[in-house]
Amino acid sequence: MHKKITSSLLITCMILLSCKAQNHITTAKKNTVADSTLVYENNKVIGKISQLTTHNCKASYTINNNGTVKIKIPVSNRVVNNKSLLEQDFAIDKMVTTGNTTVIKYSSASSSESYEMQVNKYYIVRLLTYSYGWKDIKIGENDYESFQPNSICQSEKKIKDTITLNDSYVFTSKDCFDCPVKYTIEECSANKKRGVKIKWE
Repeated sequence: MHKKITSSLLITCMILLSCKAQNHITTAKKNTVADSTLVYENNKVIGKISQLTTHNCKASYTINNNGTVKIKIPVSNRVVNNKSLLEQDFAIDKMVTTGNTTVIKYSSASSSESYEMQVNKYYIVRLLTYSYGWKDIKIGENDYESFQPNSICQSEKKIKDTITLNDSYVFTSKDCFDCPVKYTIEECSANKKRGVKIKWE
């Protein structure tokens, strides 16, 4: 009986050690993939993402090419523990291609702003940006109440060859509107297009 228990414990330990080793290998592979993204400046490689650097980034970027669209992502210096690292200014959260249209959803690494671009084969872009906060909304005569809205701006712009992700797209006041967070971004855009009055309460 004692031998059976000892054998069982040995087998269990071996399995746990094997799993731990496999997890370590998987994690190492993921880190290798994450750190292998090349950083360019003036078409020359200056390093890799998350790599320590002494280079002062002025026009640095990475390239994401999924075969349908070529995306340039700006890169800046990020100071961590008094050391300078190369980090992307934006993260691509989701990218889906259907037919000739690619939808790119991305977010800022330094703010609460998120973006969505719709690109077709002619590189005509529908750009949508939204952010979160609090705003006083007029709900009656001299009556205001604070709500948490999505501040949404959208327009169509033409670009060529390469899409550069950035937060400096210029919108006019007619491009922008506020919408309660109880609605999805898609519902807000659809209601705005149909002229549906937004209900805040």
